[in-house]
Amino acid sequence: MNPVLRAWEQGPDHPVLYGPEGHFTAREALETVYRLARTLAEHGVGPDRAVALFGPVSPRMFLVAHAIQLAGGAQVEVPLNLDGPAQVRLLRECAPVLTVADPDALEAATLRALEADRPLLTLAPVGAGEDLFALSRDQDASVFSSRAREGSPSRISMTGGTTGRPKAVVRSFGPPPERSAGVLSRILSRDEGPPHVLMGDRLTGLMKTVGDLALARGGALTTLPDYAPGEILRALERSGATHAIVPAHALRSLLDHPAAGRVDLGALEGVICGGSAIGPALLERAVRRLGPILYCTYGQTEAGNIAWLCPEDYADGDPAAMRACGRPSPGVEVQVRDPDGRVLAPGERGRVWVRTPLLMDGYLGRPEATARVLCEGWLDTEDIGFLDEGGLLTLLGRDADTVRLGDITVHLAEIDAHLQEHEGVADSATFDITDASGAVELHAAVVAREGAHVDEEELRALVRERLGPEHVPASVVFVTHVPHTFSHEPCLETLRARHRDGAPPVSTPA
Repeated sequence: MNPVLRAWEQGPDHPVLYGPEGHFTAREALETVYRLARTLAEHGVGPDRAVALFGPVSPRMFLVAHAIQLAGGAQVEVPLNLDGPAQVRLLRECAPVLTVADPDALEAATLRALEADRPLLTLAPVGAGEDLFALSRDQDASVFSSRAREGSPSRISMTGGTTGRPKAVVRSFGPPPERSAGVLSRILSRDEGPPHVLMGDRLTGLMKTVGDLALARGGALTTLPDYAPGEILRALERSGATHAIVPAHALRSLLDHPAAGRVDLGALEGVICGGSAIGPALLERAVRRLGPILYCTYGQTEAGNIAWLCPEDYADGDPAAMRACGRPSPGVEVQVRDPDGRVLAPGERGRVWVRTPLLMDGYLGRPEATARVLCEGWLDTEDIGFLDEGGLLTLLGRDADTVRLGDITVHLAEIDAHLQEHEGVADSATFDITDASGAVELHAAVVAREGAHVDEEELRALVRERLGPEHVPASVVFVTHVPHTFSHEPCLETLRARHRDGAPPVSTPA
């Protein structure tokens, strides 16, 4: 039996899932999953059939994801902040048999459009589709045996789109990968009771993995629809969560929030930070406020988790270690290769290749793209980086974001790592612009820390001193925030487009 369902069988009256709409005990969660699985199976969900999920992570969405898995179907992650055409394209590519949507997260017009495209089930009653939970209420709540079939798709996820149009990544049901005691197991291990994890945004693979591990240990989840810093702080204090998953930009907003110094966060034992590089300056701030409980993860949709930066790695404050993304996870192999495929020595920069237990099957409907990145069990991450003598992996950014200025190679993320070490800089994103003649210029969008005095020439001088004149941005523009993609990475294309249009790089956040 699924370890989460087994744990719920053993603790029937223990609350396990908390959200704005209320909570579920273990018994309620278990019986709801069985009822939902029967309802979904009656609606055609099963092996080689997919269900598109529209909505943020919530107790109900988490239960639906488990029910889809039990019925043998595949879950399709649909990021809510993808634009309309991209969402339509994703649905056409994945051809789900139905859509499950959270009506609280979608406008009525979007719900009607979804209903017109294919059968629509909702997480609550609304004027479109059918209420999935109402349909399941009269179903049998006894054990529903898994209908998952090895080799059938289990999950279809979207890449972040940092190297072009987002691609749909397929994984299939199969035997659980052999794992040694992983970093997540260590993070969630406690001497005093089971873990309680706070998570927000959407139900990604990392979210479900962490959630499942916590629940299988008799723990609980508290979910939020987004990463609004005030809500995170209130939820952490109210729930007494022992662990949280927070992307780097949300961690920065949380630390900058006026209430951050007043909220008691003493219950926190571990904060998992992913999405994009955290950077040494933000890591140092977070450790000062929260203690050495930050675990920074590097992973990809195509590969799963690749590396972890743990407290013992950055404990002595070594700047090189704090710029690293961590050591390869147990069971993961990492190589840095040159363009000809030769494995490079420690310290040499090149393309990062990985072999992981959770490697994707491939990109849906894109055999050529799959063949470009998968070779003999290894994945080309399309990231540039290097390994040091001690095994720490440092990333310099995507190969697509590497700028070549004559004989000089410039890594945009490397510029940002240094800009963000300035005490007056809260955040930054360096981007390149190519004009009609083919000439390339660098520009930086910088968020100044509140109350700090910092000017453009001061920052340009810092980059010149640290990295050399070729790395100096032609301009530094001060902005209210750095835009991010749905996968929580800086959206350089937004900055490039607004610069070309002569518009301010970003507007005030909504």
